Amino acid sequence: MASTEQQLQRILHDIAKRENYTLYKIDIKPITSAGANYTADLYIGTISEPLNPDIHIFAKVANLNEDVRKNNEFMSRVYKIEVLFYSEMAVIFGRIYNKHQVSAEDRLIISKYYGHDLIPNQEILVLENLEVRGFKTFDRMKTFDWEYAAVAVTQMAKFHALGLSYREEYPEEFENAYSNLIVDFSKNQEELDTFTQQAIQNACEGLNDDYKQRLQNFFSSKEIVTNMTTQMMEDKTMLIHGDFRPSNLMHRRRNGRLEMVLLDYQTIRMGNPVVDLIYFIFSGSDAEFRRLHYQHLLDRYFTELTIALRHLNIDVENVYPRKTFDSNLIEVRPLGLMFGLMMAGMVTVAPEDAPKINGDLSSMHVKPNQLAQERISGIVKDFIQWGIL
Repeated sequence: MASTEQQLQRILHDIAKRENYTLYKIDIKPITSAGANYTADLYIGTISEPLNPDIHIFAKVANLNEDVRKNNEFMSRVYKIEVLFYSEMAVIFGRIYNKHQVSAEDRLIISKYYGHDLIPNQEILVLENLEVRGFKTFDRMKTFDWEYAAVAVTQMAKFHALGLSYREEYPEEFENAYSNLIVDFSKNQEELDTFTQQAIQNACEGLNDDYKQRLQNFFSSKEIVTNMTTQMMEDKTMLIHGDFRPSNLMHRRRNGRLEMVLLDYQTIRMGNPVVDLIYFIFSGSDAEFRRLHYQHLLDRYFTELTIALRHLNIDVENVYPRKTFDSNLIEVRPLGLMFGLMMAGMVTVAPEDAPKINGDLSSMHVKPNQLAQERISGIVKDFIQWGIL
């Protein structure tokens, strides 16, 4: 079996030849995600040749072991799903934008794709290294501000709009892609329930008695989690990202304007767009942000979805009217509680304490640190004020 660097070298040689480089040099080095990535080892590299611009690459190399793949159907397919996005779906997104003559500033920014290798257990995806262009990741120990959140949900809306256009304009290609995104999560429902209950137990350890009791009462029945996840997975409203959080975004400021690139398309699937929105809010904000901006951000998303669809000649009222959006918000909002409890520890974990996925979800448990407990307390307070707890 070829080593990771040998495999990467071979792929980069292919890329160099495809770009018509001949007297080139290849440099590769591993990097760390500092606890932000759980499914891949990361590398950056350069293909350099005199008189030609350097090609800067970023490579994701599969690191999930056999036990994880065997025990979780979804985790065994995340690499193929992301390759499907970059190699096929992103190409169709480009066609859609070109057909409707959408300006560059109104398009979803997608990282340049160079190639992949889907050798079982050695999957590799090669993209451009966005850091060379000035993009950087968000500091996950901080809560985002209004500007960042507003730009993020604008990108979210563009992605959702493209999915609707994709289904309408390329129905055959969409069905083929969709068939590769279907996952039966019921096979891992018991494991998910156990993981969630443990996350709730961990969250309770740092709460006052009132908050703790309210959480325990709400989640006293295991059917609560099952019903919430079943509702989430059965909805097929549109194509969603599935893991839309600051760790999966990169940003830069250019000419005074914040630009953002959405990454990590390993979890794309059919679902309700509000799931992406609620997940984003409760994985990266604190109580003060939600107090000031929660409703404004919901409104911002719908406004941007309306605009993004208009660019593609789709009337939002025909596909996802505001009354449906508002109804979905009420139905889906309790998921924000579950997302917040499950994600707070993982999002704020110190790099040296970041977990490794072994055979099952239990290996992903993280004891909430002080920052995570503060976020959890704020989330519980919000859900009390909303009358859910």
